[in-house]
Amino acid sequence: MKYVLLTFLTISVLGSIRAQQLPKGTPVGSKWVISVAFNAKDSQIVTVFKDNKTANVWDAQTDKLLYTLRGHTNSIISASYNATGSQIVTSSSDSTARIWDARTGELIHTLQGHNSSVNSAAYNNTGSQIVTASTRGGAKIWDASTGALLKTLEHKGSVRSAQYNTTGTQIVTASADSKTRIWDARSGELLHTLEGHTTWVESAVYNATGSQIVTASWDGTAKVWDVETGKLLHSLRHPPQVNSAHFNATGNQIVTASRNSTVKIWDAFTGKLLKVLRGHYFEIESGVNNVKVIRPPRRNYTHLMRGSGRRGIISATYNAKGNYIISTGTDFRTIIWDVQTRKPLIFLYFCQPIGREDKINRIDFN
Repeated sequence: MKYVLLTFLTISVLGSIRAQQLPKGTPVGSKWVISVAFNAKDSQIVTVFKDNKTANVWDAQTDKLLYTLRGHTNSIISASYNATGSQIVTSSSDSTARIWDARTGELIHTLQGHNSSVNSAAYNNTGSQIVTASTRGGAKIWDASTGALLKTLEHKGSVRSAQYNTTGTQIVTASADSKTRIWDARSGELLHTLEGHTTWVESAVYNATGSQIVTASWDGTAKVWDVETGKLLHSLRHPPQVNSAHFNATGNQIVTASRNSTVKIWDAFTGKLLKVLRGHYFEIESGVNNVKVIRPPRRNYTHLMRGSGRRGIISATYNAKGNYIISTGTDFRTIIWDVQTRKPLIFLYFCQPIGREDKINRIDFN
C-alpha cells in the first residue's frame, strides 16, 4: 500500500515550530522527504521528496508554498542554499546540478558535465563555487556565477559526497573505492589520500575548524583524520556498517549511526566511546546527537512516537542558528530536535493510505 506524506515542519525566526499539511495538488509524489535545508535567515525551507523531479520552497513564517523548482528530468537527490540564501543548488539523477534564484525560483544555470547521477552539490563559504559528486566521473568544481566548469577531481570509484571546509580552501571527497581524498579547492591539486577503510566510504566531513575529518564506511568503522598530515588519529568501531558520522558544533564529539540500529557518541580528541543509544529496531541511515529510532506500530500510522526512521533517517540538518535540527525518515515522519537539550521537541508521523479523507491538517506550538 502506498502512503503520502501530508506535512512538513518549519522553524520560524521567532522560534515557533509548525507542522503543516502540504497544499492540495503539491507535487510531492508518494514517498518520503529525503532532503530538507534552511536558508541563512531561517525564512525559507527547501524540501525534496524521494523519487521526485521537483523541489518545493516554503516560507518558514507563513507556511506558504512559494514555488516549485521544475526542470530536472529525473529524481532530485539533494538541495541546499548558499551562505547568503540567495541561491539554491539541486543535484539529480539526470546527471546535472541546477542553480536557482531563491527569491523567484527561476533557473539560473544548469551544470552539465557529469555522465551519471550527481549524488551531492555544495557551495563554498562565499557562494562563489559549487562542488558536485557523481557516481561516475569524479567530482567537479563550478563557478556559481557563470555555471562554468572549473576543474574535475578524478576518481576511480563512485563519489558519494564532496564538501568544502569552512574557509572554502579545501574539498574532501568520499568514494566507493574505499579512499577519501583532500583537495586544494583553488588549484584542484590532490593534497592527501586517506587510506585505511576496506570498502565503500559513504561520507566525509570536516570539523568546524577544518583541522580534522571524520569518515563513515561500510566496513563498520568511522575514522578520524588529521587534515594537515593526512594521518589516521582514531578508528571508531561501529559494525556492521557505519552510514554516517558527524562532528558536533564545537568539534569535541562525534556521533555515528550504524546499520546495527544503534547510535554511538565518541570523544573526538581521544576516540573514546562516550555513550551507546539503544532501542532501535531498524537500520539507521544517518544520525545526529541523541537521535533515537523506535519501531512504529504496524497499523496506527498517526501514533506519536519517539525517534525517526523505519529504516533510517533520510535527512538531518541544523537551522542557521544551530538551535534546532530537523530530520526526516523512511517511516514518513519528520522530527524537530532541540540541540541544547538534545531532546526531540515533537514526534510526528504524518502519513496515511491514499484515498483516506481524514487528514491531519495542522499542529501549532511555541
